[in-house]
Amino acid sequence: MRASTLTKCVCVSAFWLAIGSAAHAAGPCTNASLTGTYGFQEQGEFPGGGFTQFRSVGVITFDGRGAGRRTSTIWYSDFSVADGITNPIAYDVHPNCTFNYTYLDNLETYSAVIIDGGQKLLWLEISGDPMRSGQAERIKSAP
Repeated sequence: MRASTLTKCVCVSAFWLAIGSAAHAAGPCTNASLTGTYGFQEQGEFPGGGFTQFRSVGVITFDGRGAGRRTSTIWYSDFSVADGITNPIAYDVHPNCTFNYTYLDNLETYSAVIIDGGQKLLWLEISGDPMRSGQAERIKSAP
């Protein structure tokens, strides 16, 4: 019985040591954690003649210093399509790998999270349209 308890303690200790080492190696996130080009998809609603749904796909690029831009094609539920829409953005990454970004042309703001060392992003709009969420995956890292 004692050997079993000791084995469990060693396994649990090794697990927490490995988790602690991985977190320490990754370090806290900064603006430099968010660099490169991402392909994204998002969906939402906005108040235009009732609540109009939309879907969007495109690319978003971050420079690692707090600036970037997004270019997208947007489909609306009235079957219209807006192609080549570009929004300049400013962003601020927090140590816990969450970040906020704002479209500089219309001041819509988002709360987001960096996942898997910057391989994936998730976001939710917090001002502007009443509901928008999206996700992105890295296409390529910055040079």
